[in-house]
Amino acid sequence: MGAWKLLLITAFILGATSWPCAQSTAAPMSTNPIQPTDFGFACNFGNPGTCEGAKWISTRSQPGTIRLHDSSTTWHKLSPAPKTYKWDNLDRWLDSIAAHQPRAVLFTFNRVPCWNASEPQQVCNARVYRGSANPPTDLTANGSPSFNTFVEALTKHCSPAGHCVKDYIKYFELWNEPNEAHYWNGSVEELYQMVKPAAAIIRANVSGVLISTPAAYLASKPSWMDEWFALENRQGRISDIYGFHGYINPGKIWNPQGLPPEKRFEDYIMPMVAKRNKAGWNTTPWMNTETGFLSGGPFMPTNCPLNQGATDALCDAFLARWLVLHFAYGAQHVDWYWFSSIGHQDAAYDQVMHWLVGSHFAGPCTNKGAVYECRLVQANDRNALIVWNTDSVCSGETCKMTPYTAAGQFRSVTDLSGKTSAIPANHVVDIGAKPILIGMD
Repeated sequence: MGAWKLLLITAFILGATSWPCAQSTAAPMSTNPIQPTDFGFACNFGNPGTCEGAKWISTRSQPGTIRLHDSSTTWHKLSPAPKTYKWDNLDRWLDSIAAHQPRAVLFTFNRVPCWNASEPQQVCNARVYRGSANPPTDLTANGSPSFNTFVEALTKHCSPAGHCVKDYIKYFELWNEPNEAHYWNGSVEELYQMVKPAAAIIRANVSGVLISTPAAYLASKPSWMDEWFALENRQGRISDIYGFHGYINPGKIWNPQGLPPEKRFEDYIMPMVAKRNKAGWNTTPWMNTETGFLSGGPFMPTNCPLNQGATDALCDAFLARWLVLHFAYGAQHVDWYWFSSIGHQDAAYDQVMHWLVGSHFAGPCTNKGAVYECRLVQANDRNALIVWNTDSVCSGETCKMTPYTAAGQFRSVTDLSGKTSAIPANHVVDIGAKPILIGMD
């Protein structure tokens, strides 16, 4: 284990939130071993009352990466006129990030300023976000000079306190959900033409930077990423990471058939990963940079859709299983869409982090019917299992439990609340919808 990885993991365990440092100390996102930076949060900053003004999340769980989408730091928010910038909100975030080290940061490009959009300015200004999905008016096959100017200014910017983009933001996502017309209304090739020169500017100004593909939304126009992969293969690779977005939902409105996380992972996530392999990007890390409970829209007041028939117990189960599945199948990074908090799921999220940080999976999860087993190798090189039963029904705050016989080498069991108990002499433990960790001590 590298020195920085060990230092970062130790800081997470000790609960460190502020280090005296001149720049970001967050180690690169990696899954072997899993680090705090492999867990990320994206506050719904655009919604009043949620992480506004760079107010840091107060939750017990403190993921190691922050994604700045919806933080009012995109091009159309920062540049009200050509070569004119209003950096105040970005400065607040740079200063806040500097005060919460170690921390990795993912910056997402999204929307074109109305003054440069290829649509009537009055139409653009009337939109809720006052930004456009249309390509910039100066876009050619060689890029957009106005976008390049913004990216140059952004990557060289420092807050008045001396906290610089180049020191704290090492991950850039080339566009948010470009396969959705309200985020990008141009062609795949036009977006490539726009971001390719900009990516070169980022690399020139930010040492050690890693750039993600535009992050497509997996439930919309699935062929979009096929076109993007083909463009990069044909006209030049610009991405270091393959990113996309995918949600789950335990409620009855958006999920009438009751699709469990395992089924949604199989139907949506695995095909997206298969696209990468088909395109010859097998060794490219993949990550889900926007996920959570799809509870009727991003401005819902809570993550867990209790108004749709879900319960906190079921939401705990879905969240934990969704995260475990991602990392067991090789995700480098997962960003959960926070609000002012993660609600009652804070404890479950925090517990999953404690199970996984410093550990790595021995391979994908396996199942015998409804019983799933995920083999984990912990930081002390001891084997462990994460186990659950998909047939378990949750009512209120409890879920139906069934007996499970643990192998003889295991000695303890920890539930999602963090309670650890010894395994009985007969090695039979109860499992349900919520995963448990079975360990050797």
